[in-house]
Amino acid sequence: MNLNVSIGNLILKNPITVASGTFGYGEEYSEYFDISELGAVTIKSLTLQPRLGNIPPRIVETPAGMLNAIGLQNVGIDTYLKSKLPFLREKKCTNIANIYGTSIDEYVKLAERLEKEGGADAIEMNLSCPNVHDAKNKFKCPLIAQSPEWVEKYTLAVRSSVKLPLIVKLSPNITDITEPALSAERGGADAISIINTLLGMAINPETRKPKLKNVVGGLSGPAIRPVALKMVWDVSRTVKIPVIGMGGICTASDALEFLIAGARMVAIGSYLFRDPLAPIRIIQGLREYCLNNGIDDINKLIGSVIIE
Repeated sequence: MNLNVSIGNLILKNPITVASGTFGYGEEYSEYFDISELGAVTIKSLTLQPRLGNIPPRIVETPAGMLNAIGLQNVGIDTYLKSKLPFLREKKCTNIANIYGTSIDEYVKLAERLEKEGGADAIEMNLSCPNVHDAKNKFKCPLIAQSPEWVEKYTLAVRSSVKLPLIVKLSPNITDITEPALSAERGGADAISIINTLLGMAINPETRKPKLKNVVGGLSGPAIRPVALKMVWDVSRTVKIPVIGMGGICTASDALEFLIAGARMVAIGSYLFRDPLAPIRIIQGLREYCLNNGIDDINKLIGSVIIE
């Protein structure tokens, strides 16, 4: 049975990865399972300089998901290349490096260093984190991903600088996500990640203060799954490049929904905090589904939704 899928010229052993920011750099999860079993490890966002992130409290549980406002806390690219990358290479993981910059130039510098120093097998451009506001005063929209024009410019700049497979991560906090998706495709992206978190808020009635110091945060978990699934379906019918689906995926059945809707790959995110073994269970579940249904190639499932 074939579980291989492709993103650009990158062949992955199965369609399962993890969402950036939920898996660190793989070290902690390697205590639970062989992380090389994943189609790819998508690492925590990298910036040129280390970041401490936002001031706590930064996480709030809700009845159907989690609000976070971590703010891209990370070790920075120098420490990543020196101290984190060797571990991933030792484990023989396929590595997708998520990058974040406050300008086009920063994205290009990050991508060029990753390619030059063998720091990634693919690059995911994070244009959609709702918890940082570096670009807020530079553009008409708080997020680059909310401006189709800027999505194309950012994508084109990085595409022109590196040959690694390039993925653009978009925001659901927009009226029509197909517009920036088309812009990413025109800019030369090899794939699109959908979705980042939805903006949300929680208030303590006793203090009447927001529970997050950042006031608002990004909602993830089962509550956003139907929204993410619909956006994957919309975008996969609009662009020709692959879509990587994410948003509340907890089980193999959830992952199958995304593949059938049109995703070529799916990412497990906040559910990892509840079940660290979820990715392995989902890979096994996909294999069993294919065996039970006489499917010899997982690619035959992609976009196979039947609309009557």
